[in-house]
Amino acid sequence: MEMSVDRDDFEIIDTDDFTPDENNKIRTCPRCSGLVQGRRNKIYCSSNCRKRHKEIKRNSLTSVSKRRENREFFEKAKRLAEEYYTIPPGQRLGYLKNLIDLARSGEDVRLRDILSNYKLLHPHPVDDKHLFHRENRSNGTISQEASRYCKRFWKANVKDVVYGKAPEPPTGLVE
Repeated sequence: MEMSVDRDDFEIIDTDDFTPDENNKIRTCPRCSGLVQGRRNKIYCSSNCRKRHKEIKRNSLTSVSKRRENREFFEKAKRLAEEYYTIPPGQRLGYLKNLIDLARSGEDVRLRDILSNYKLLHPHPVDDKHLFHRENRSNGTISQEASRYCKRFWKANVKDVVYGKAPEPPTGLVE
């Protein structure tokens, strides 16, 4: 049994002039809110949206590998804070300068992410005690210390500094 389809059976609809009624509803994609055209039972606007909608979000609750990555990330931040607090106070500014220069150069991308991480910059004082050195809030996280350094010497926030968006601070040298 063969069916022949005549092109005159299809009507081309301009979506700008299209006004939906009860029988012809404009459908939107649940993932991107784009216009869905085609079959009546089509749900997504494209195959890409259909595939992406089915993917499980990769977070620490659902993924063992992401949980491990996050643990390693925050452990490195704690190690950096431990190094910072164990050196003499007179050498701490130099230590922070070296960290920021390394992050700014792009050689250590993870360091850049640590110094600009929102959770490390704004930890909850009670729920995130584990992020502080020796679990003491008076000792800030390494990101908070880097942020204070950048605000003091660069007059910019740490994220702008480590991503190279802030101009170099004046050196004080007269040319």
